[in-house]
Amino acid sequence: MDKLDKFSALAICGLVLWCLLLLLTQPQGHEEQRHTPAMAGPRVDPALEQKTTLVKNLLASNNIDQAEKLLVDLVSSYPFEATLYFLKGDISLYRQDPLGAMSQYRQAVDLNPDFLDKKSPLFQGKKIKKTVEEARLLIEKGLAANPGDPPTLAFRKEYYYMLRKIAGSCG
Repeated sequence: MDKLDKFSALAICGLVLWCLLLLLTQPQGHEEQRHTPAMAGPRVDPALEQKTTLVKNLLASNNIDQAEKLLVDLVSSYPFEATLYFLKGDISLYRQDPLGAMSQYRQAVDLNPDFLDKKSPLFQGKKIKKTVEEARLLIEKGLAANPGDPPTLAFRKEYYYMLRKIAGSCG
């Protein structure tokens, strides 16, 4: 064994001893905190969950106007719930408005990036990618007709933002 091997062995032994010392000197006053199981996910209000299920059922039965009215009330009550914005994007898709859907999906993804995480149960990346692509076609068509149109330029900026979010996602 040369000097470097001896030094490495001493360094490893020192780190192991240091870790053991840290483990043994931890305060024991937090026993109940260490043994409580971690929550599997965020808490969801049961009333909100029932209402979002109702909205999904209304969309499935093609009652878009009723679903939208219920969503407006829910968004005013739960403004930071990403699922509601995702459902608003679905309503925009039912109305053949991919630009509006892209905007709603952006809000949903900003509030909860799990919609783009392939490993998440909330993953909706394929739907979002398809909607963003449909929006791109409309944006290009609008800019070809009127290159300086401010709303279309704003949608193009939002399109690029969504492309960055999709590229940075796990999906």
